[in-house]
Amino acid sequence: MSGSPWLNLATLTLSLLAIVISWVSALRQRRLAHSGNHLPIVITMFRESRADAWLAAQEHVLTKLPGRDPSQYGICGLPKQPRDHAALIGIFYGDLGKLVAHRMIDQDLVIGSYGTMIVRLWDALAPFVYAEREVNKTEFWVYFEDLAVRTAANSRSPGAPRPRPTPTGRSGAGCEWTAR
Repeated sequence: MSGSPWLNLATLTLSLLAIVISWVSALRQRRLAHSGNHLPIVITMFRESRADAWLAAQEHVLTKLPGRDPSQYGICGLPKQPRDHAALIGIFYGDLGKLVAHRMIDQDLVIGSYGTMIVRLWDALAPFVYAEREVNKTEFWVYFEDLAVRTAANSRSPGAPRPRPTPTGRSGAGCEWTAR
């Protein structure tokens, strides 16, 4: 009978070790599963942001919109071509911003992929977005703005522009493409 307590202690130790190994394994599987969910999103976002239409929209937003007066019309009041270019950029980054804000995709992955271009595009569109919000009384493209704020906050360049933070709320309305 003197061996029985040692046997019980060995059995208990092995059981505890098995529980710890199972727990560590479950945590690792959870992390791998979460990372595996990023792959389809990453592939889609890279494909979209390298398409000819995307590159044309990006160039238009960065070079042609800054010369326009946003105060009268916001985004929805722009002529069709500039509005379509702005929509392509705004909806894309708005959707990525939603995924980041709700922790569906890693913020570092998005910011690392697009860097300060997010902030540059936001800076070009921001006056139009703020005018749109004023005209339609909505929180138009708040997730794009949130993503730009996060990007600027994580930027390694000291002079990076900082978008104006606003509370999150409902998405914009008033344009036919806002529901996409």
